[in-house]
Amino acid sequence: KSIEKKQVLLSMEITNIEMISFRNHNKKNISFNAGLTIIWGENGSGKTSILEAIHSLSLGKSFRTNNKKELIKKGKENFFLRGFFTNDNGVNNTVSFFQGASGNKKIKINEKNILKRKELLGVNNVVVFSPNEETITKGPPKERRLFFDRVFSICSAKYLDLLLSYNRTIKQRNTILKNKRKEIEKELNIWNQPLSLVGQALWIKRSVLVKEFSREFNAIVKKLDKDLKLKITYKEKEGTEKEFLDKTQKNTNLDLKNGFTSYGPHKDDMVFLWKDKTIRKHGSQGEHKLFLAVLKITELVFMSNKTKRLPIFLIDDLFSSLDKEKSKKLLRFVETFQAGKKTPPQTIITTTDLLDLEQKGFFQGFNNIKKHHLKK
Repeated sequence: KSIEKKQVLLSMEITNIEMISFRNHNKKNISFNAGLTIIWGENGSGKTSILEAIHSLSLGKSFRTNNKKELIKKGKENFFLRGFFTNDNGVNNTVSFFQGASGNKKIKINEKNILKRKELLGVNNVVVFSPNEETITKGPPKERRLFFDRVFSICSAKYLDLLLSYNRTIKQRNTILKNKRKEIEKELNIWNQPLSLVGQALWIKRSVLVKEFSREFNAIVKKLDKDLKLKITYKEKEGTEKEFLDKTQKNTNLDLKNGFTSYGPHKDDMVFLWKDKTIRKHGSQGEHKLFLAVLKITELVFMSNKTKRLPIFLIDDLFSSLDKEKSKKLLRFVETFQAGKKTPPQTIITTTDLLDLEQKGFFQGFNNIKKHHLKK
C-alpha cells in the first residue's frame, strides 16, 4: 500500500509567531519559511519553547507540561502568544492565546473566542518529535492511549465525540463509586447503559483506526529499513453492547472496592514490539528513540492522509533523539514526503550545532531554509 496518497494535500503553514512573557522569552517575534526553519543556539536559549508555543497555538496545550503556570515567565502575571498561519489557497488565520497566573485563559481564532479546546483541533495541525515524548514508548499504557486518542481525535470528528462522551460518562460513574452513598447500585445502573453504548462504539472506531495506523506504520518501517522488526499490536474487544453491560455489572463489587470503573476503553493498551519483545520492558535507549521516530513519521503521514492537510513538523533537539545517521534518514524521509506538492511539509528544527549539520550535508534536500540564532 502506498504511503503517499495521489491527491494533492493542502498545507497550513505558520509564517510568524509573537511571544510575550512565554517561558524565558520576554518579547520575541520569529518568522518561518514554508520549507525548513532551523533554530539554533546553546541549551537554555529558549529554542524548545518556540516549538512549544507553536504547539500551544495548534492544540491549546504544551507538549512539555500540563501546568500552564510553568509557561509564564518568572516575575510576570501572564503570557501572550499569537501565530499567523496561511495555506496554499491563500486562506489565512490568526490564533492568539492568553493565559494568566490565576487561571484566566482566552484563545481566539481570527479574533473570535473559542470556548472549548476541541475547536482548535484540525485548524493548524502539528506533529512534534521531542525527547519529552519518550514516555509514549517508555511509560504506562495511559501514555500510549493519550497519544492515539490525540491523533485519532484530530483525524476523526466522530472519534473525538465518542471519546469526550465516554470520558464524561466514566467521570460521572467514578464519582458515584467514590461517594459510596446509599442505593449506590441503583445510581450505577443509571450510568451503566450509556457507558456500554458509547464504550462499545468507541472500541469499534478505535479498532478501525489502530488497524489503519498500523498498516501505515508497517509500510514506513519497510521504507526506512527493511531489516527493522517493529510492530504495533492492539487486542480488539469483540462483543456487543449487551456483553459490555453484563461485564460492567459483573464488576460492580470490584469497582466499589477500588473506587473506579475497571472495564472499558480507558483500560486499553497498544503494545509496541521490537523483534516480538515489548519495547517498554526490553528496549534499549537507542531502540526507544528509533521506535518513537518511526511512530512520529507515521503520525505525520497518517494525519496528512486523513485530514488532507500536511501538518507542520516540529523536531526538537534532533541529536538528543537520534544519532546522526538516523537523523539524516528521518530528514530524507520528510524531504521526500511531498504528497503531490512541490515542497515537503513545513519543518522547524532546533539544534545546538548548526555548523556540524551543514558540513555533513543534512539539509541538501531543502531548497528554502531560514536560520535563527538564539543567545542565552
